[in-house]
Amino acid sequence: MRENAGDAALLSVCLRHVQEAFPEADVVIAGMEDAAVHPSFEGVRNIGSIRRYVADGTVSLPRRLLRKALLGLAGTAAVVLPRPFTRAVVAVLPTEARREARAVATADLVVSMGGGYVLARPGLDGYQNVFFVLLPALFAQKAGVPVVWAPQSFGPFPAAAQRKLVGRVMRRSAAVLPREDVSVGELLACDIPAQQIERAVDAGFAFDPERRIDWRAKIGVGPDERLVGITARRWLAPAAQERYERELARTIDAVQATGARAVLIPQVSTDYLGDDDRICERRIAAHCTSGPLMVDEVVDYRDLKGLYDECSLLIGTRFHSVIFSLTSEVPCVAIEYEHKTRGIMADLGLGEWVLPIADVTHDRLWALVEPLLKDPAAYRAILDANLPGYVARAQSLPARLRESV
Repeated sequence: MRENAGDAALLSVCLRHVQEAFPEADVVIAGMEDAAVHPSFEGVRNIGSIRRYVADGTVSLPRRLLRKALLGLAGTAAVVLPRPFTRAVVAVLPTEARREARAVATADLVVSMGGGYVLARPGLDGYQNVFFVLLPALFAQKAGVPVVWAPQSFGPFPAAAQRKLVGRVMRRSAAVLPREDVSVGELLACDIPAQQIERAVDAGFAFDPERRIDWRAKIGVGPDERLVGITARRWLAPAAQERYERELARTIDAVQATGARAVLIPQVSTDYLGDDDRICERRIAAHCTSGPLMVDEVVDYRDLKGLYDECSLLIGTRFHSVIFSLTSEVPCVAIEYEHKTRGIMADLGLGEWVLPIADVTHDRLWALVEPLLKDPAAYRAILDANLPGYVARAQSLPARLRESV
């Protein structure tokens, strides 16, 4: 969790909003970090989760498959059977899964933090992802506990059975808050009434930590030098991924030819599922003819926000790197890999500065980047007009949470 700066920021904001709404509440996190390794996050106790337990990358694949099968059967039984049987099933769950099941069933409110995890891909993996994401909400709803889906993306859901399950859970929820219009469409396709869907704003726009690092001194950039940030990720099939990385390298060379300094920034630095941006960014740097600066270490998510603050421009694939930059009024060219990118950029009037990841070429990217390097005034004017209201909406969740109890 904390090695994905975007997810960590969303959790940080969610905790702050919950604590603002209910100052005396006993708050716990059912998170994706092992509670034995990370027993707390920003002082709030972490109990682990069913989803973390079944996806634990530290155990062998056969054991993970066995965990998914057993928890899938037990979870289904607990949700379908009458309450006395549900308690009996929960009592024999593995310790971590039992902790979350009991926590959500005995809470006064369950809040599903923002993000982009309520989705399904084609195939068996898609079914199991949407099931285990929704299972805690099903436990809570069976016990009569209200569930709020904090601002996040929903979908895609390619199968009718997936849409049916999502619709069942969301219709019974106290609040469903999609963060872009595409997600609204996905929810409508799940037969959720339009009046129950409340269009919201990504909580990352409310993330504003204090600065703790002098980044220019740390990476060796003078106070008057222009700094251009780049975030990249592994996403495409091997041949397309290599093309994307080489085209980004060409653009970095062009940026540095203007006299600006380029810095590759790892928004995610975890070895879970090989999703470590530093691996991809090292390859990009190797393709460059003039070596860019690199942040090749694990950086606290709060400190990473300060690095984006120092940039004059961001070329961002990881979308929360774009959000971190926009909230510091840094112009961004966003490389889209999921619909959240285009939806949120369009909300802000910045849709023309989005390029799908599969379409990335140096020529297309440079056509967006070069004008911003020369004169970002028009972009900044759009930000000045649209960003303050957007940030204010991102700060409004505490009031909505109080309404839900």
